[in-house]
Amino acid sequence: MSAPPAGLPDEPFPPGLGAATGADGPRVMAAVVRWLREASTESRPDGEPPRTYRLRRSLSALSHDPARAATREALGALRGRASAVRLLAETGLPDHPSLWKEAFRRASDRFLPRAEGTDDLYALLSRLPVTEADAEWVATLPRDVVAALGDLLAPTPEAFFAAARLVALRAAGVGLSRDLLELTPGRPDAESPFFELHFRLRTLSLSPDDEGAAIAFDTVLAACREELSRALGHLDERGVDTDLLYRVELLEAQLDRVGKLVTLARGGGDGPAFAAELLRGVFAQRSLRALVGSVFKRLARKVVEHTSETGEHYVVRDRKEWRETGNAGAGGGILTTFTAAAKHGLHALPLAPAVEGLAYSLNYAASFVVMQLGHLALASKQPAMTASALAAAVEKGGDDRRAVELSAGVFRSQAAATLGNVLVGLPFAVFVDLLVRLATGHPMLGAETAAETLAGLHPWRSFTVLFAALTGVLLWAGSLVAGWAANWSAYRRLPEAVATSPELVRLVGAARAEAVGEFLRRHFGGLSGNVALGFLLGFTPSLLKFFGIPFEVRHVTLSACSTGLSLGSQWGHGAIDAGAFLTAVLGVAVIGVLNISVSFLLALWTAARARGLGADSWRTLKADVFRAFRREPGRFLLPPAGAGASPA
Repeated sequence: MSAPPAGLPDEPFPPGLGAATGADGPRVMAAVVRWLREASTESRPDGEPPRTYRLRRSLSALSHDPARAATREALGALRGRASAVRLLAETGLPDHPSLWKEAFRRASDRFLPRAEGTDDLYALLSRLPVTEADAEWVATLPRDVVAALGDLLAPTPEAFFAAARLVALRAAGVGLSRDLLELTPGRPDAESPFFELHFRLRTLSLSPDDEGAAIAFDTVLAACREELSRALGHLDERGVDTDLLYRVELLEAQLDRVGKLVTLARGGGDGPAFAAELLRGVFAQRSLRALVGSVFKRLARKVVEHTSETGEHYVVRDRKEWRETGNAGAGGGILTTFTAAAKHGLHALPLAPAVEGLAYSLNYAASFVVMQLGHLALASKQPAMTASALAAAVEKGGDDRRAVELSAGVFRSQAAATLGNVLVGLPFAVFVDLLVRLATGHPMLGAETAAETLAGLHPWRSFTVLFAALTGVLLWAGSLVAGWAANWSAYRRLPEAVATSPELVRLVGAARAEAVGEFLRRHFGGLSGNVALGFLLGFTPSLLKFFGIPFEVRHVTLSACSTGLSLGSQWGHGAIDAGAFLTAVLGVAVIGVLNISVSFLLALWTAARARGLGADSWRTLKADVFRAFRREPGRFLLPPAGAGASPA
């Protein structure tokens, strides 16, 4: 045995450990683990980590020093403890089959840890401050150290089988839950392989050397994994639910654990790798973020997939679509003029803040719903949808031309819709004010209100820039609601439920009930997003005002129409402020850029995170887009003559 490195005690065990008995195993184990972790992180001259050196010396002393016989007996007794089964079966796996119960358990444990027995190996390991570095160290231990450690601490085959049976029973309970069974239609429930999983495992545990029993178990375990794979395939075809996603991932981990435990019980597998997996499971079990991260990532993916399906319709590919988008934007600008006029009218009423917020919300929501049903366009609502479609194209990879053309189409759609909104909405608002003046004898807005409206849109003498960026955040949030609602509708099969509702069929007839279901299939997500956006734009200023935080919605189309109403009213009062009007127009341009860019970038970030796209994909796309823009800048404003669909 080589000499210890400088600063490393020659003693092969923690000081003060003293004599040990079989009952002291957990105490001895905890002391040894902490002592190993306290070793220096600097390697010895021979390249061996100091903690590995300590472990090697400890194992050597236990094997050859008669004075350490009691300590060896105490540590060796751990492998036969009943809690060893819990350690193997539960470490790294959630305690509850419900996401929210498990999340509450982890959150409460962080502030008030559970009191568990000091002789429980699972509780002992969960209390140790292990890290990823500890797991990596265990996974790379030298073979001779692994062999000596296995002789001392490796659980018995009976413990491995008992742990596997425990996990298999729990996996069967999850796999036979009703909503998971419904993900694999066309087969009687009684034929699910989860019915046989524990039976085949128990048979194998009674005869570990029986090859027939091993083959039967491997077959049913593979069938369970295939069942899970089919369920995941159906999840990709329909909407998802957070709790269902959690149980699917739990079942996947449980089946993986069963397979590894059985392999180890039969003398195979990689013991150090499994031990490292248990250590990683210790700190993963403490993390609330790790619990919800993967579940919400998959849910976010489904949400952005639903928005990308809508986003594809907003991408302009040819001159015909450009004209259609511009015309839809013009119609949206006309409709928004009345929305802005109603907003000014509501503002003039002596309403309480909460009532005013509700009135604004209903005004916006009604306008957005009519806009959707009338196939009109509101430019700043599109970026969140088109960003998801762009992320989907980047994820598919392959021919980069499609992603570049889609990027150009996104810019073209924004240009067409924004120009339609602003260039029609602003002059139409002046025309509406003229009609009101002819009908009533006075302008729609008072001189002071008109002046305040124009001043409030000044790009640098007001909070227009900040308010426009925050409005972009609200636009992004509205798109998330639309995607979530579409996912929820698909998961709950809302269109089918409505179309076959006995009450609705009796009331309006089967054909009309089916038409209602089809309407919901096509419009439920969009309607939900529009209503949500209306309430976000209407209530957020009132809510922030309650806390003393000033905020006003700065939406490009609403601001353009308000500018037109203010100009018309100043004309009616005979006091047009040309300077204020021109700076307000500049402010509208700034608002448009910020609305679109903030909502688009947030949606693009969300879609990229949900799809697991790396920075390299976006750097490549950015370089390709810049090259295309330098070569053909007009292509990003107008589609090429005769252009068709983008390349696949």
